[in-house]
Amino acid sequence: MLRLLVLSALSVYTAAAQAQVYKCIDASGKTTYLQSFCPSGAKSAAISRIVPPAPPPPAAGEGGAEEEGKAGKDGKVAKASGPKSAAELEQEFRKRKQEQEKLQEKEAQKLANAKIREENCRSSRLQLMNLESGARQLRLDDKGERSYLNDTQIEQEKANARKAVELWCN
Repeated sequence: MLRLLVLSALSVYTAAAQAQVYKCIDASGKTTYLQSFCPSGAKSAAISRIVPPAPPPPAAGEGGAEEEGKAGKDGKVAKASGPKSAAELEQEFRKRKQEQEKLQEKEAQKLANAKIREENCRSSRLQLMNLESGARQLRLDDKGERSYLNDTQIEQEKANARKAVELWCN
């Protein structure tokens, strides 16, 4: 019983899917389109719902002289517009992906350079502030012993620190 019910439901759907369309022209010249037969006294014609196939692409020899002169930026001859093959789509995808990766690498490099620059700026400003504080300045010599800087050495260190601040902070 269930099989019969399913079979009858499927037959109704297939009949609707294959319904014919009729063009009806009545006596006054009015055109109507129906899925059933035209009423009596009207001129009728069945309309084909089959879509004609697309025209085949031109052969390699046809239109060649026109396309030979059309070269792109990279010197390659442009192909006729149409659907691209899977290999061409894959190649374009990989090219876009490589370009995105290059851009991401550049952005990462810019961020790293900015971070280094910021750290160097902060360090050079701290050094300049320390030198300008007036506190005694000392350095370790080659032997690891402390040696205090005199006023001329402090001024030289200040000048070097100012140059570093200008270099890294501007």
